Amino acid sequence: MLGGPDSKFSLTRVAPGTGGCSKSKFLSVTTKSADRRLNCGGRGAFTLIELLVVIAVIAILAALLLPALAGGKRAAQSAGCKSNLRQIGIAFELYLTDFHKYPLCVEGSVGAYVLWESKILPYTANSSNLFVCPAIAGAKWTNKPPMPLRNPSYGYNIAGSGRYPPTPTGKPLGLDGSLTENHPAPLTESMVKAPVDMIEVADCKPQAGAADNDLDDLFAINLLAELAPRHNNGENAVFCDSHVEYGKHLAWLKKTDGARQRWNNDHASHSETWSNN
Repeated sequence: MLGGPDSKFSLTRVAPGTGGCSKSKFLSVTTKSADRRLNCGGRGAFTLIELLVVIAVIAILAALLLPALAGGKRAAQSAGCKSNLRQIGIAFELYLTDFHKYPLCVEGSVGAYVLWESKILPYTANSSNLFVCPAIAGAKWTNKPPMPLRNPSYGYNIAGSGRYPPTPTGKPLGLDGSLTENHPAPLTESMVKAPVDMIEVADCKPQAGAADNDLDDLFAINLLAELAPRHNNGENAVFCDSHVEYGKHLAWLKKTDGARQRWNNDHASHSETWSNN
């Protein structure tokens, strides 16, 4: 016995030829909690039940982790989208510094349009990738004349809560001036009453022109009509002061004075237009 009567370990001599693993002397170790013997050639193995338990635990962990991983991917896509919009907002500011007016959503004649993105593109170091939301897999944008296409991700607040194009006697509420005779000039920078609370560009549905590629094919009546809730049931939007906000889809569409005035250049809600959408 080692260490006295209170010791946890004892060594027992095993005589040769009496069940040991070889003819040599073999020592067995005994503890107070259990008697563990070293078996010659013994090997542990999982039973079928143990394997099934391990597989079940792995499946449960995977079920718990996969939604979190997917959520992380969506958050990263939204962050990338916000970065794109922030840079687009800065490009608008640079454009305004040079021209002191907002670009028309489209200029030129049928078959030879120049879209608003083309006016802003040089101020983004011609980075067309900024106009592609990371949440749209495989999307590309090439704005090549004479039949240019809209970018696949972001829409310009051309009409506010009104309609595009406005009626001959109507007042442009968005950032586009008008192609009508009564409002031929683009919207000047000073006509936006509250840039910090005026939506400029936001997530929208991809929309390509049809065969004739005319205005009714290129643009909906307003940006409200084509918002795309691709980020957790909501959209990102950049404002005229270049800050970016995220909002749930229904929050952007809400028919209240506070929600609708953010779409209009005079910072008024124009409840007479709420029937549009």
